[in-house]
Amino acid sequence: MKYLITILFLCPNLVWAQEKPKSETAPFEKLLDKIVAVVNTKVISLSEIKRLEETLEARREVSPMIFTEPKYTDKGLLEIVIKSFIIRDKINAQGYVINDDAVESRIKSTEERLGIKRADLLTFLKGKGLTYEEYFEIIRETMEFNLFASKIIAPLVSVTDQEIKNEYYRRNSSNNALSFKYNLVDFYISESSLIDKKEDRFLAVLKDYQLTGKLPEEYKGLESNNLDGLNEDGLTKDLGKVLKDASEGSFSKAISLNGFLHVFYVQKKDLVESQDFLRMKEQIQNEIFMVKGKTVSAHWFDREFSNYYIKNLL
Repeated sequence: MKYLITILFLCPNLVWAQEKPKSETAPFEKLLDKIVAVVNTKVISLSEIKRLEETLEARREVSPMIFTEPKYTDKGLLEIVIKSFIIRDKINAQGYVINDDAVESRIKSTEERLGIKRADLLTFLKGKGLTYEEYFEIIRETMEFNLFASKIIAPLVSVTDQEIKNEYYRRNSSNNALSFKYNLVDFYISESSLIDKKEDRFLAVLKDYQLTGKLPEEYKGLESNNLDGLNEDGLTKDLGKVLKDASEGSFSKAISLNGFLHVFYVQKKDLVESQDFLRMKEQIQNEIFMVKGKTVSAHWFDREFSNYYIKNLL
């Protein structure tokens, strides 16, 4: 019989129901757990996933950086368990091991910071439907996740000053107080030499010239001039609007100035750092980092999955 039970436990999709002898008063059913995944030598059972589901709200409150979504399917929760296994394996390989003493120290530090005693914590956990053992492991996994984010993912993510400025401008594009500094290439030609004086035509010619290096005959008089460190404050209203509407690395719309048609190639467009920008800079940087980090992390896991034996039965 012991051999039979062992075989049944190893069968991932098997549910076994056994009735007591009729001589006993109340029949019962015994449900054997179901294996939903195997990662290397780690076996993950359905009861583990269901327990995560039952305590999801409490887990999200304790570790919002791991449980980021408002709802999860069983597959989504299983993915969290698999990723936690890989994270632990990777940081351990780099010499970072979160042992029981480290977890206990973190919990005591949290108690001191909140001004509560262990009895208060246990009462809180009971109200949330969590055991202390479960809470202990959530803290361990959170500490491991933070190490993973700082030691493995963070070095793969970069946020440039220009990205921060572009995002600040995107959020404040209707703010007339924003000011820019430009590095430009000014392409210009006398309007008197053109048969077709349409501004759209000049812009189309320049875009084609950028690709092919060829100019139509009537545009052979094209000239250019580099303008570096040009402050918006010194521009006319119309020219300032044309440049503000142009993105870095693109051509502006054509504009007529003193008998010449001009199109500006925007080599660099820097937001002049106002006090408001400096105040918002760190927050915007962190938000961009989080978005990029999520993408980088997803790609990292996609690559790492192939380095593990993963049998997913859900």
